[in-house]
Amino acid sequence: MIFDTILFDLDDTLHDRNKSLCNFIDLFIFEYSHALTYDSKLIMKEVFFQIDWQGYRPREEMFTELQSRISWKYKPNLKELVDFWNKEFPKCAEPMANVYKVLDFLIQENVKMGIVTNGHSDFQNRKIDKLDLRKYMKTIIISEEVDVRKPNPEIFHLALSRANSNSKATLFVGDNPQCDIKGAIDVGLSSVWLSNGQGWDINEYMPKYIINNICELMNIATKPFLQKRTLEFLK
Repeated sequence: MIFDTILFDLDDTLHDRNKSLCNFIDLFIFEYSHALTYDSKLIMKEVFFQIDWQGYRPREEMFTELQSRISWKYKPNLKELVDFWNKEFPKCAEPMANVYKVLDFLIQENVKMGIVTNGHSDFQNRKIDKLDLRKYMKTIIISEEVDVRKPNPEIFHLALSRANSNSKATLFVGDNPQCDIKGAIDVGLSSVWLSNGQGWDINEYMPKYIINNICELMNIATKPFLQKRTLEFLK
């Protein structure tokens, strides 16, 4: 192996947040069908994706806007909506395509793995468990539990220490240019940007690798003479 340790971001890296959000919206429409108008149900997915901001917006703000953006037969209160999100969204978690193939392959190649994610402990842990990722990981670090968030170097150093690895032998995979890629670069980690079809448009720094699908990680992580076997593993 070129790298003996790979650290992953969670959301939009191992966890397909868009699919999960679609699952949640379907559940939301079912749960609040009695409170929603027909027209509101038709536009619900469009509105949710506009106001969600890929999860970076406080949920209180998001649901306040939802209350005003759509018509209701009667309007649930804000706390009820936020509580429903916190309870149900982790249950809707879906993995990125081919995630388990990649993780199984890396386990076979004796690569140590870990997750480094920002977020609330209970919320993120429930998603991790729903996705059955814990069995693959040597370490899981959630920002709320360690009181430090990406891109702060401390959280990366803590992950390296818990994984018993060093920066030169470690790859960090993530989708967020600032939190994941710049954070990894600042502590000397090799970085992989999971583009999800987007183009890189930052001149100040660059990831070492850019991939569109997590399957491409297997070629990055393996020595050239193993790449044929890597491709066969995917079939």
